Amino acid sequence: MVPAISETFSAGTWRLTDSMTNLTAYITGLCLSAAAGLCAGVEPASAQLLEGPGALFLDQTPIEMMASNYSSFETGYLLPRGAVYLQVGSDQTTAGSGTGTEVYTLRGDWAVADWLQVSAFGHAFDDPPLCGTSACADNLTFLAGGGGLKLGLVESYGLSIAASGSLETLYLSGDLYGNEANGNWEMAGSLQLPMSLTVTDSLRFHLTPGVSFLPETVNGVPYYGTIPYVGAGLTWQPITGLQSYATVMLPYGTDGNALSSSGGYEVTPVWLAGVKLAVTPKAAVDIFATNGWGQTPATSILAFPGNDEIAYGIRLSYTPWVGVATRDVYFDSYRVDMLSPVTQLEQARQFDGLTLTSANTLTPHRILAEAGIGSRDFMDVHLGFSPDQDLQLDAIFSQYPGGGMAGDAVSPWGDEWAYMAGGKLRLMDQNYGDLFSLAGQVLAGRDFNEPTTGIIYASLPASLDLSDAVSVAVEPKFAAYGDERLKAIGGGVTVRPLRDLALIGEVTAVLDGGDPVWAGGARYALPNTPFSADAYVTNATGLHGVGTMLAQDEARYGLTLRFAY
Repeated sequence: MVPAISETFSAGTWRLTDSMTNLTAYITGLCLSAAAGLCAGVEPASAQLLEGPGALFLDQTPIEMMASNYSSFETGYLLPRGAVYLQVGSDQTTAGSGTGTEVYTLRGDWAVADWLQVSAFGHAFDDPPLCGTSACADNLTFLAGGGGLKLGLVESYGLSIAASGSLETLYLSGDLYGNEANGNWEMAGSLQLPMSLTVTDSLRFHLTPGVSFLPETVNGVPYYGTIPYVGAGLTWQPITGLQSYATVMLPYGTDGNALSSSGGYEVTPVWLAGVKLAVTPKAAVDIFATNGWGQTPATSILAFPGNDEIAYGIRLSYTPWVGVATRDVYFDSYRVDMLSPVTQLEQARQFDGLTLTSANTLTPHRILAEAGIGSRDFMDVHLGFSPDQDLQLDAIFSQYPGGGMAGDAVSPWGDEWAYMAGGKLRLMDQNYGDLFSLAGQVLAGRDFNEPTTGIIYASLPASLDLSDAVSVAVEPKFAAYGDERLKAIGGGVTVRPLRDLALIGEVTAVLDGGDPVWAGGARYALPNTPFSADAYVTNATGLHGVGTMLAQDEARYGLTLRFAY
């Protein structure tokens, strides 16, 4: 049994030593397995199961398997029966004013049977398309969504073939189509015949012919119409939990699949390249680049206007149900130790600081609700939930204070209500032998009053627990909105003189000439209850996201009430 973190320092050292011993044995076993796999004779491989050096486990979860799809590019694989696979992501170009042109995507897949998978998906774009003409300089609302089916046809000797189709609705509104006041709803659809071939345990090739059925006209303006294409791709998975992939779709028999810089249509290949990293057996994050504009099956053949734009994106995948893909290994985590009970101290460290983000995530299925109020008309609501180990989802609603801003950057939302939503993945955990705790957080948000201002925020919070009483934190941060690009690094110290009392001090240095942001306060937890409260003073504009990087011209005071269960 692993000792609790609140025990003596020697016990904590024992845990670290034990973890490192287990990890060494684990890696040694992996290397021996790899060597055996390389020396063994080649045999026909199952289409999904990795059995040689490309696998740590003989039974992968949907996150670890060769993917059923990469965004809207279908492979020949289906999810295991009963599995549910959820994806949410965002990608954006660097062109245009503000944060560029942004695409938001959402997709869910459910394997009803071994041979049948149903899907739902959505795509949102609300920016100038920037094709080079005056009409493209104004805002375009481009929404797409619908459902689809995927049927497994063949799975034998490393060859998997499926058939998929979708029925979708498009909404288009803007000067480009002369319907800004009243957008057009149109129908669309797609058919695909994805095929995947096992070359080695770790390498797969994909071939996906398809056709997208798009409207011929929108409000009398010519649109793309029917576009046949052939897609090809490859996946390389050197170890379980790490995939790299690249795909390309080549349209033919069409007048074009992209708006050219002159405002006409042109034919251009649509490509995607990325890496998927499994943080847990049930959650993964993709980092990718693409010139693809559409992110649903019917719109996937559409490239970004201008023919030279590249979008960079991030996508979160989560499988709340893994179906028949189960195993008797530590299912919720890749830790080599069994997960130990979470102590009261560890739970307290799951909460964010005053202006710095915690490097820990909430205990699975734990709910967090915070409500704050402060001087200068500041209000803030934060809702957090952990669906699984090392994963936390967040939604934040804030009204930033009115009054002056210190430094060169201005508030993206003034004194208006705005929201931010996103998630946090824990990458390292000091409680299980890592030298320190580390997480990655991404938030995207907008205000509610048109014309709205979008924002992207990302950070890498890290923390080191020196003892039960003292912790230090460091957090690099980045935010983009309007024409602003903010970079900062924050540091903080938390001291616990009593079990239920924490004293917090934090400073964030804003790079490129911004004024520093500081905060100090006390946190008290009501014993044996899910309630706690913060009283603080700060010059920060907000308590989360970009607000922690913007200094006010004078200090303000605040109170936050917290409920965690």
